[in-house]
Amino acid sequence: MRRSLCALLALGAASSCGGGSNSSTAPSTTATTSTAATVATVSLSTTAATLQPGGTVTLVATAVNSTGGSISGKTVSWTSSATSVATVSSAGLVTAVSAGVALITATIDAKSSQATITVTANCGTVPLALALGEVRTLSGAERSGFCLAGGAAGSEYVLIPYKTADTITSTVPLSFTSQSTVTVTTSPLVSSALSSPVTSSLSGQFPRNRAHDAFEARLRASERRDLGPMWRASRAAGRSPFAQSNITGLPVTPTVGTTVQMNINVKDACTNRSNRTGRVAAVSKNAIIVADSASPAGGFTDADYTSFATMFDTLIYALDTSAFGAPTDLDGNNKIVIFFTPAVNALSKDADGGYIAGFFYSRDLFPPTAQPGIPACPGSNYAEMFYMPVVDPTQVYNKFFMSKTVLQTDAVGTLAHEMQHLINDSRRIYINNADDYEQVWLDEGLSHLAQELLYYKVSGFTPKSDLNLSTVASTQVKVDAINAYQVDNLGNFMDYLAAPETHSPVAMNDSLETRGSTWSLLRYALDQGANAPATYTRALVNSNLVGTANFNSAFGAAFSGGIVTALRQMAVASFLDNSGISTDTKYAYASWNFRSILPAITTSKLFPLLTHPLTPTVPAAFTLRSGAAGYVRFGVIANATASINSASGSASVPATIELLLVRTK
Repeated sequence: MRRSLCALLALGAASSCGGGSNSSTAPSTTATTSTAATVATVSLSTTAATLQPGGTVTLVATAVNSTGGSISGKTVSWTSSATSVATVSSAGLVTAVSAGVALITATIDAKSSQATITVTANCGTVPLALALGEVRTLSGAERSGFCLAGGAAGSEYVLIPYKTADTITSTVPLSFTSQSTVTVTTSPLVSSALSSPVTSSLSGQFPRNRAHDAFEARLRASERRDLGPMWRASRAAGRSPFAQSNITGLPVTPTVGTTVQMNINVKDACTNRSNRTGRVAAVSKNAIIVADSASPAGGFTDADYTSFATMFDTLIYALDTSAFGAPTDLDGNNKIVIFFTPAVNALSKDADGGYIAGFFYSRDLFPPTAQPGIPACPGSNYAEMFYMPVVDPTQVYNKFFMSKTVLQTDAVGTLAHEMQHLINDSRRIYINNADDYEQVWLDEGLSHLAQELLYYKVSGFTPKSDLNLSTVASTQVKVDAINAYQVDNLGNFMDYLAAPETHSPVAMNDSLETRGSTWSLLRYALDQGANAPATYTRALVNSNLVGTANFNSAFGAAFSGGIVTALRQMAVASFLDNSGISTDTKYAYASWNFRSILPAITTSKLFPLLTHPLTPTVPAAFTLRSGAAGYVRFGVIANATASINSASGSASVPATIELLLVRTK
């Protein structure tokens, strides 16, 4: 009996048996028991701890039997309920990762116990408190790092870095890291109005003409390169118009049937004339329609040209001069020459995927013969004029101009766009005494604004109506109007929203993204202004300033900080407008419900704004160019605190970057 008892006790850590001895050791009266005992509970050295990210604590787990005694030699299994908050090693070493709460569980023989580990954000600032829809400009230490409390129900935010519009063309790298943020799963970026009440919706009808825009960009670049020196010479000489048209055979008072000749060479501004013969087909109050004698048969009739001239008088001329002012009258006839010529058709090929819809060339505003202090431009037709394609029913030149009806519609939008260029350039040269052409972004933005004004005129809608898809597509006539005159602007803006970090409304280029963003900037600024829209558009055109200086002069009363303020507010509006989040009206687009309309011309049927998620394991990194903005979205879970840190490479975020924080939930 003693031998058996000794064998049993020999298994205990505090027991011993003498080999061959008659003596015996009494059982211990301490809390020590045998490892063969059943585990009743697991005791932890710490049941709660508060750490900051990177901090550690070692937990010790002890197996306890039913009488409260400890049991040695047992294997402990450790797990964490949230490894993004805290991890635990096989030895019980807990390491804090990011703010939040994690339960660390120790398990021995199917029995377990838990310790609550609370990780608090390490940001060095008091958590910020924002109301829903509030926009906060981060300052001081907040620009490097800040905290946000999730509150009882959790919260969501968007952080919008915006690069101040300046003359710096280089990009600024940015990176954002976080602790205890979560990916936003619900989104205000999805449209709630994707269906159209008519069969023919905007989807699939996206007739933007990249070929036309590329051609016009080359034309404007040629003007600045080849005609800029003449511009500056004419300014020095006093710049007064010379009443002498260089269109051969065109009298001051032309009549139908008059034969004329004019230069159609657009590759060389002032040299290598390439004359075409045309016939005056219609004369109206504001237009002289000339039809190229080499036009294919089956095109416009004189009656068609007369109707076209009437349309130009009552719609295009009236619309653009009201918004931008009257053009000059170099040739003394108070009319605009519109030359329909297959020379324009020949600029496009079937393989181009698009076509040149017509154009204005400021070459024709410069004198063909030398004047005191002003060099000659022999290639100039010296007349206010446009070049337009002709109907080509048998596809002599390409496939794009077979339909007379389509060309009639296209011509209206083209002339509204090009008329702004004519007014702008002619007034800047001869009336405003400007130093140079308007910068390309603002000049093109104004011409795209002219297209929008045409849309309003034709559709019967007005600005500041927050137009949505149901409204603009309420009838087939409305659908046709927006597809003909406004979907170009909407599509360009959609392209901009898809890449807002690398494009800007003030970029010195002629890309579709720049055109779309500049048009939206002008529309936004007009809607924010207290005066009649024409007050601002006329001020922009009747100025000797250019670019941002011109914008600031025209809209100074509407935006206290000029274009910097306008772009900042517009960047926020691109996210908040029509999202269902109540906010200040300065963060809204008053004329267009883009969340409703833009998805209708996308394949995804989603609002196209590019955003970046921010979670502890996935930093958000991108670059910003001047006037551009980025969008970083994240959430903070209930009863937790998150921290967000900002950097530019290995340095702090530079002063040219503003950081705007918006609470969205």
